Amino acid sequence: MPTLTPQLKSILARTKLAVLPEDYYVIRLPADVRPIPGEWYRPATTRFAVFVREPDEITLIVPRRKWLRMKNLFEKCTVSKPMKVITFDVKLDLNVYGFMAAVATVLAGQKISILPVSSFDRDHIVVMKSKLPQAVKALREFLQESAKPARR
Repeated sequence: MPTLTPQLKSILARTKLAVLPEDYYVIRLPADVRPIPGEWYRPATTRFAVFVREPDEITLIVPRRKWLRMKNLFEKCTVSKPMKVITFDVKLDLNVYGFMAAVATVLAGQKISILPVSSFDRDHIVVMKSKLPQAVKALREFLQESAKPARR
């Protein structure tokens, strides 16, 4: 287990995991792709989505169902295997450090690759669907261990 500050240990002790029910895909599109339809961002049809524009490409994380309906809009793309989103259900202040490093260390020890995603006050990870049970088990054990009082 990684070394934790008292502040981080306290935050981890309050953290709950939430696994979003949908399957997701991570998609790479060329930078010059046509505009992404506004439909991708509507709260009624999209619980979680990520859009990242870089100079050379665009990366999307979108629900499987949405991608299957809209994939014909794009001529060139690279699509991941099915993925799952795990949300860390605790509000994180922007001054908190080490949270994702601790999570990444635990999962790296289990040989589980993650794609970290942060919003203003929550962190999420995207993992291969096939690794979800192993990731959830490792994270729950880590969070339970973090909640135990320090041994003297």
